[in-house]
Amino acid sequence: MASTETTNLLDELRDQILREHALIHHPFMKAAIAGELTPEQVKGFVRDFWVIPHSHLINNAGKLAHAQLLRGPFSQQLLSSPYDKGITDLLGESLADELGKTEISPVSHYDPYIDLATEVGIPENEIGNVAYLSPQAVIVMYTWTQTALNFSLLELLSSHNFVHDTANVVAYPPFCEALKRHYGLSPKAVRWFDLHGEVDKEHGSRARDILERLVRTEDDRQVARSCVRLGLGVFWCLLDGVMDRYVRGEYPTDAQGGQTPKRPTVAVA
Repeated sequence: MASTETTNLLDELRDQILREHALIHHPFMKAAIAGELTPEQVKGFVRDFWVIPHSHLINNAGKLAHAQLLRGPFSQQLLSSPYDKGITDLLGESLADELGKTEISPVSHYDPYIDLATEVGIPENEIGNVAYLSPQAVIVMYTWTQTALNFSLLELLSSHNFVHDTANVVAYPPFCEALKRHYGLSPKAVRWFDLHGEVDKEHGSRARDILERLVRTEDDRQVARSCVRLGLGVFWCLLDGVMDRYVRGEYPTDAQGGQTPKRPTVAVA
């Protein structure tokens, strides 16, 4: 049973995420949902956003591994192995969803993104090729991979699931509709966003359930606050990179860094 302090904190952080983050507040997402982007700008987004589904499985596998390493220095964790079957079951269910092995998620969460990349015209040899990613996308990929290896379960859930699952269920449905309506993408191509707009309701609920078990002290609450700030920053860093490179035209767009894109057709405040 979560303490009143923990329940209040998680409510406060949820409201903060929706108020400050929620993706739909980012200038790029606003322009996308309004139909103000060019096909090339959408393609640039798809190219960079690949690091999210790519690192999702790594991050979620890290959470499952850390289910036996809940807190304390690493050596202490190995010696004490504070195993919690309930937490492991919740994490395992979410990982099974990612692999497309459950009733609520019968499709792999990786394959639909390949369909999206293919439909917007990204060649197979460029999908996931770091030479074509913006600097911010590389930073995000590195950050999520390193946190999966080095963060505690409390830190991982606070920075990753709690932030993104809360935001995704708000942002992805209108974004998914915009991709079809304004940019002519097929239902098959937008399945990744369609899927996460629904599945992340359950994933977010599981993440909160686990956090209510893990956050016990004021130190834990401070860790959760700090990690939510990290999660807010990481996703916005990715969208900032898309905005800078493909909309504002502030970075070269070819792999060799030789050509600077034309100035944006979208008015950016």
